[in-house]
Amino acid sequence: MRPSGHLRQRSSGSYELRYSLGTDPATGKRKTITTTVRGTRKQAEKELRRLLHTIDNGEHVDPSRMTVRDWLSTWLGAVRQEVSPRTHERYSELIQHFLAPAIGHVPVQKLSPAHIQATYNELATGKRRDGRQGGLSPRTRRQIHAVLSSALARAIEQQFIAHNPAEAFRRRLPKVERRELTTLTAEECGRLLAAVRHRRLYWPVLLALATGMRRGEILALRWRNVDLDSGTIRVVESLEQTKQGLRFKPPKSDRSRGVTLPAAVIEELRRLKREQAEELLNLGVRQSAATLLCGRADGEPLQPRSLTHEFAILMGRLSDLPRVRFHDLRHSHATQLLLAGIHPKVAQERLGHSTITTTFDLYSHVTATMQEEAAAKLDSVFRSAISTRPA
Repeated sequence: MRPSGHLRQRSSGSYELRYSLGTDPATGKRKTITTTVRGTRKQAEKELRRLLHTIDNGEHVDPSRMTVRDWLSTWLGAVRQEVSPRTHERYSELIQHFLAPAIGHVPVQKLSPAHIQATYNELATGKRRDGRQGGLSPRTRRQIHAVLSSALARAIEQQFIAHNPAEAFRRRLPKVERRELTTLTAEECGRLLAAVRHRRLYWPVLLALATGMRRGEILALRWRNVDLDSGTIRVVESLEQTKQGLRFKPPKSDRSRGVTLPAAVIEELRRLKREQAEELLNLGVRQSAATLLCGRADGEPLQPRSLTHEFAILMGRLSDLPRVRFHDLRHSHATQLLLAGIHPKVAQERLGHSTITTTFDLYSHVTATMQEEAAAKLDSVFRSAISTRPA
């Protein structure tokens, strides 16, 4: 017997759907599901047909019994193909460690702003996984909200709920204080390069300071993307590390870009190519266009986290330099460009920012200095004009 159902209008734009799941073999009674759909009558009829179709295919889920944990799991499966593996991994972590324990038991149709507010209050005062006192950082709490809100928005699309209870918090999210950038001066960059001159770490540090490339982009750079004759490189890939392993993916902005190299760096890369070819040959490996510039000694990819860890240990030993992260070398490159008077548009292109606004926002500390220099130049122009005006 095919499943059947009907609908009735409860109020303007609201329809009650009632449909049968057949007879419960345990009790012998007919199982009937009731749910509400908001929209037009045509939309309600379409949703009823969809629900009956899921019963036919054995895919039906009773909306009234689905918990927040059930829906978040369904949502994770749906977005797996829409985001990068690392992003999906992060979504899973936030759900597993914070959302599911707090509100996973609540039926998704009964989730209210009050449930969410109580959860957010707990996250603001505790629930840290590292054992430290205090709540989660504003950035992490905003990420948790983004995941929950996105999942509930998808539930609306699927007609499981009528409205998004997380939407009420969109204008009341914790403010993320911008971290003050720590960068190296040109002289400090030189001292850092001298300190790592005879280490394998020298090459990724050199590329970061000379090009502003991201860590993953440096570790994915291959010789086929380097033109030493023209002195340019093409950034076309990035290396990402997840729990499942390493994978190559497009750069962050999904666009390749060209970066011109300083003459001194070109000469250093020529040296790297010669020395790497000899080193690989001793291991029985032939250097090719696909060989990574900053891979392991055997030519295999270097784990991004290993590079970060090794750099952090090094900086801990260099007491005469500021304690910077590897990513701060990228910021140092950008800062030196802008201080040298390079147009921000050129800096944006070298860094691979999607818009010049990102460049201005990140390096506002440098543009403030540029404003002062511009004012000083204008002052000299006006003073000259004023001093030469006719009597």
